[in-house]
Amino acid sequence: MKRILVIEDEPQLAEVLGENLREDGYEVVLAGNGQEGLRKVQLTKPDLIILDVVMPKMDGAETYAHLQDSEKTKHIPVIFLTGLKTKVDDFMLGQEVGTHTIFSKPFDHEELLGTIREMTSGK
Repeated sequence: MKRILVIEDEPQLAEVLGENLREDGYEVVLAGNGQEGLRKVQLTKPDLIILDVVMPKMDGAETYAHLQDSEKTKHIPVIFLTGLKTKVDDFMLGQEVGTHTIFSKPFDHEELLGTIREMTSGK
């Protein structure tokens, strides 16, 4: 079973997303901020990370930078979520996101699930 780490500071969105992913056959681990997410990525070794860009304590850009700095985590595909278009633009200016994907909130859950299936199918 593929494991997905959801790093999202909006509890309701994280729960709905987790429920949808579980119904689709994934194991889901939730983290409420970047610091917690970095701890859980080491413990759970996810196949994919869903990462909110705008969060308190440690935002998505800083969290992503930490993931990319580690040989143990830089290979994990990331789907970014954001509610602020300007934040996506700012984020993209300073980041090389390679094959990763960005979804703007609100997003279509079926489209997100399709992307997750594609990104985890080769593992």
